[in-house]
Amino acid sequence: MEVVTYTFYSIVSERSGIRLMDADWSDRCGWLVVQRSRRRLECVVNGAVLHPHVPVRFPIIRWVDSERFLLADARSDGISHNVFLVDLHGNVQHSFCGGDGIEDIAVGKEGIWISYFDEGVFGKGISAEGLVLFRLDGSPIFNYHSHLTDRPMIIDCYAICKGRSSTLWLFPYNDFSLIHLDPCAKAMQRYEVPEPLHGSTALCVRGKYAYFGNSYHAKEELYSWDIGNGKLEKIGRIHGAARGLGPKETSHFISVDGDSTSVHTILNPKEYEYSASHFAPS
Repeated sequence: MEVVTYTFYSIVSERSGIRLMDADWSDRCGWLVVQRSRRRLECVVNGAVLHPHVPVRFPIIRWVDSERFLLADARSDGISHNVFLVDLHGNVQHSFCGGDGIEDIAVGKEGIWISYFDEGVFGKGISAEGLVLFRLDGSPIFNYHSHLTDRPMIIDCYAICKGRSSTLWLFPYNDFSLIHLDPCAKAMQRYEVPEPLHGSTALCVRGKYAYFGNSYHAKEELYSWDIGNGKLEKIGRIHGAARGLGPKETSHFISVDGDSTSVHTILNPKEYEYSASHFAPS
């Protein structure tokens, strides 16, 4: 296996005080960046700089489709709107309350997945669910703690990534099982994860392989785990804050490190060579 890294956006400017906050990448839509410039929030969409008028302090940015993106604030009072759907002209089309303590966001055709860290889970409101699937209008479709009875509790959802169809993969603290979640069936599959992967904050699953990064024991190290036979292999490094991309993308991870953001592709031709008898596909 080999990890190929491509830095597709880097801030090169004579302007001072620019801080890159978050980024997203889509093979279909291109790149998307949110940065703060002299206390002003800027969204950079394929080279175009937008200034949406939204009260966001701790921004998370994601593509929704080729005409819209999502901009969210990780912190909220649990009542005010903190998730905004923005068009490519910077106009807010819709907003809703996504809860406090947002850890990560993944968007699919089924809706908007929002996971939460401990301050949200042990707070008030929707974030107490640990993980929620919202429609684009902000109405909840699936609430993890309420809709699943036989499941590990989410104290802090360390990592999520999109699976195939409407499914989602998650890696919650403190159980540290890898969970494959089907919101339509309100069902899940749970896999025991090797101890060296505990604490990982970056996750991507393709076929029978799960890739983990930034564990308790190996900061910035990237591992491949064969879910079927338990084989664990160190395959590279990812610098900065990383998260996994969905199966529709060519690359596996995106990372933000200082003034640049990069995508990382794992060259593993065995990803989809598996037996259905021991593993349900993602």
